[in-house]
Amino acid sequence: MRASRRHSLSYASFVLLLAADAVAALALLVDQWVMPGGLWSWLLAAVLAIPLLPVLLKLADRLFELARRAGNIPNPGGTFPWAG
Repeated sequence: MRASRRHSLSYASFVLLLAADAVAALALLVDQWVMPGGLWSWLLAAVLAIPLLPVLLKLADRLFELARRAGNIPNPGGTFPWAG
């Protein structure tokens, strides 16, 4: 299940951050192991990160579902119930 409409911006930015981290980590590994050079290692890392996107989406869905179930994490723009 995808994040609710209220969480769409935070969900999208979280998935984008996960994807950027995956590409950066893969670029570092490709550069260390294959040594193709600067731009080629980033390009190869981006191609290798494409199959990881469904896994990253499931990870983000699980994290947002856990936050929703916890109940103590307020929605963006909401109020803190214990703030009196």
